[in-house]
Amino acid sequence: MNQSAITFNTLPPLYKRIETPAARRGDPSTSHEAAEHVTTSGVRQRHVEIVIRAVRQHPGLTSLELADVCGLERHEVARRTADAETAGSIRKGPVKRQANGRSAVTWEAA
Repeated sequence: MNQSAITFNTLPPLYKRIETPAARRGDPSTSHEAAEHVTTSGVRQRHVEIVIRAVRQHPGLTSLELADVCGLERHEVARRTADAETAGSIRKGPVKRQANGRSAVTWEAA
């Protein structure tokens, strides 16, 4: 994990709680079990808060870049940015070209 990673253990929620499913209807049962665990354990909420704070402190980063700042995996940041966007806390910014030549969405505070 990045030593400058953002971690917050006892901060108040930064967003309205979302009630969207963390797994899609067609996903395997193991995905639904994992989604239930990440939600009921509070991990999902903590990760959303970490991502929101990172976007506020570092606007204009992609999910990959935010992952480095947050100390989370890129796929986890991608899922939590979607949650934070649904909650209205962040929004998509301009698309930018990454070092590998692919385009990626950037994120900014709403």
